[in-house]
Amino acid sequence: MRVITSFDDLDPVPWANGAGETTELVSLIKSQKLTPDLRRWRLSIARLDREAEFSPLPGLARTFLPIGAEVTLEIDGQMHSVTPAAPVRFRGAQNVSLVGLDEPCFALNLMVETVGRAGSEQNALQVSTQFTGSGLFAVTLEPGPGYPRFQLLELETMDVFPDHLGVAILH
Repeated sequence: MRVITSFDDLDPVPWANGAGETTELVSLIKSQKLTPDLRRWRLSIARLDREAEFSPLPGLARTFLPIGAEVTLEIDGQMHSVTPAAPVRFRGAQNVSLVGLDEPCFALNLMVETVGRAGSEQNALQVSTQFTGSGLFAVTLEPGPGYPRFQLLELETMDVFPDHLGVAILH
């Protein structure tokens, strides 16, 4: 397992629409170097401290995973309860707003460039909250012994995590 980057070493930047802050773990450009055979992707950790509209990001397929709290998103007029166990996917051009937030939390955002028809998953990175022994990368969702919160790790065959450590797997 190799550390790619750590949230604590990076500075947050404003969302494209200025309604919040995010910390970019991997940029679209850096993703090309990490995974040259996959579509370009961006991985960030957003701070959610109030209800707000999401920035429109046409040309990207988005996966959103709240960390530590359940939230409600309105996606094109439809309400979606999103839990830390089940990420939600949507297109970057959709109208999305955070409309329910019981307490401030963070969210993992994976954004993958779309190629061809919308929603196509060929050669695209995806997020899972279950580690089944394989994947390209892992993000630690909570701190644990030897693992700071929001550290991006490149996985190797045979890597394992302590049972108590929450991770999101990119595969």
